[in-house]
Amino acid sequence: MAVLLLLCVAMLTLYFRESDSGFAHSVQGGVLRVVAPLQNGTARATKPFRDAWNWTGDLFSAKAENAKLQKELEQLRAGVAQELTTQDENAQLRALVALQTDKIFPGSTQLVTARVVARSTTAWYSTVTIDAGSSSGVTVYDAVVNGAGLVGRVTKVDASASQVTLITDQSSYVDAMVMPGGAQGIVAGSVTGDVTLQFVDKNELVKVGQYVVTSGRQGSVFVRGIPIGVVESVGSQEVELYQSISVRPFVEFRKLDLVQVVVR
Repeated sequence: MAVLLLLCVAMLTLYFRESDSGFAHSVQGGVLRVVAPLQNGTARATKPFRDAWNWTGDLFSAKAENAKLQKELEQLRAGVAQELTTQDENAQLRALVALQTDKIFPGSTQLVTARVVARSTTAWYSTVTIDAGSSSGVTVYDAVVNGAGLVGRVTKVDASASQVTLITDQSSYVDAMVMPGGAQGIVAGSVTGDVTLQFVDKNELVKVGQYVVTSGRQGSVFVRGIPIGVVESVGSQEVELYQSISVRPFVEFRKLDLVQVVVR
């Protein structure tokens, strides 16, 4: 290789000195014919090493790019989650405001907004815990609503938290009426979470699809007109004094989040 390199240098020197010499060109051609196979062999021998070097460089570059893209994806995912959460909260707050503007509550009524922070862990009780208590003016038996309608009533109060018994609980009873028509009854929960309208006289005309709202009768803790649900089925038997009426609540209790306490 050293001899060939010296010959190349010599031929270049001759080329520049005797560019018109035919002998010089002949020698150059002979040298190139000898050197070319060696160049090809060297290129083939070193190709795997060059490819390995390039592959290693590309691998590190790809890893760095992947880490950067992963970080950007996490930021985008967090941003989307935050945006969806904000949109959901805004929708709930708009529903609460809409319920207030329906003139269901007297002008002097104080509504305390709270968030559900815990749920009952057993199937026998339907209760939730909210992050508002006596320090916010909440007292036992206060009604609790959200943008869809009646949620339940306060049954236990702490300084900064309260327990709310839902209308689906087996111990829940709410004075109610069917609209239109005004048929009176009691909305009751059950162990299974089903809601029924009880003690409605079988002579009263009640149809599927009618609304059930609080009646606000004397002594009731609920004001008149709070939406409860819609009549889902109606049945009666000759031997029974009252109709068997199933009610589907407006409130989606599994998705319960923002609520308002109607401070009495």
